[in-house]
Amino acid sequence: MAISKLNLDVPSFQWITDALKSWIMLFLTLAFVTLYALALIGKLQPLSDASLVARLEPIIFVIIGYYFGRIPGQQNENTLKSEITRQTQRADAAHHAKEQALQYREALEEKLKNVNAVLDVPRVEAAFDADGNTADGSDRSMHAIGHSVLTARRVLKA
Repeated sequence: MAISKLNLDVPSFQWITDALKSWIMLFLTLAFVTLYALALIGKLQPLSDASLVARLEPIIFVIIGYYFGRIPGQQNENTLKSEITRQTQRADAAHHAKEQALQYREALEEKLKNVNAVLDVPRVEAAFDADGNTADGSDRSMHAIGHSVLTARRVLKA
């Protein structure tokens, strides 16, 4: 029980970590883009120097590039990993169902073989008349057939 609890906590912890990373990157990007835009239009007095803006520009572009390049790449990677896991589980389930079907088929074949063995009644050498009685009037062969059919039904029910 503790193992399943541990497995349930790991994905939720991973989800919280991913969400926290995304929000931090969003706020950092917005802060740098806002500072850059204010410096370009001249609203920020200390950053109105062109050399300072020129130094800040590559940092902003790297952050924007990371935000629009790496984070969606990570999300795609996580999506593909989960899809692979799901497909693997489906394949395992299909393989398990196939194994069960083969075992069921083998059991049915064994039952049919047993039924055929029971129904192969030794032939009575006496000739039958239209009523199914032997020439001497005994009903032994019909009793043997009835017994075989009852045994076959028991085998099929098992």
